Amino acid sequence: MKIDQTTGSVLLEEFNCTIHKGMKLDELKETDFYKANFSSFRDVKTGYFWYGFNHFVWEGYHVYFNLCFFGDSLESMYLGTWEPTDTTSWDDWTEKSEMKVFERNNAFMCKLSGEKGNKSKDPYPRWNAIYEWGTLWSVYDPRSASSISGLSYNK
Repeated sequence: MKIDQTTGSVLLEEFNCTIHKGMKLDELKETDFYKANFSSFRDVKTGYFWYGFNHFVWEGYHVYFNLCFFGDSLESMYLGTWEPTDTTSWDDWTEKSEMKVFERNNAFMCKLSGEKGNKSKDPYPRWNAIYEWGTLWSVYDPRSASSISGLSYNK
């Protein structure tokens, strides 16, 4: 897996697939990635649709994708890491454990970016790498008590 630094396309070599801005849903459904990993669909009733995928292992990371389509065109995606030891209930949750997820996502995104990117703490802990085509990002949001990372394309 790698990010094309000039276009923001995500190359999933192990699935012979490239995910890119504006990708049509029908095109995605024809890929080995979709056929092997599709797991969920969510219509948020605003014209946006989310497609979730089972995780796969890349360079030691358990990687997940959630792709956001507006109509039938890809707009953005969440891509991050997951570990079997991650907290699964409020009974087990601590800010310390969630910050470990945040730091792991940062390391993963840094690797994807070719070691580009910056950390900041304003207004919340975050990491991002900005390109002409968009941004790779990772954030810990204490309001939702969660860490998430993704790729956002410019309009």
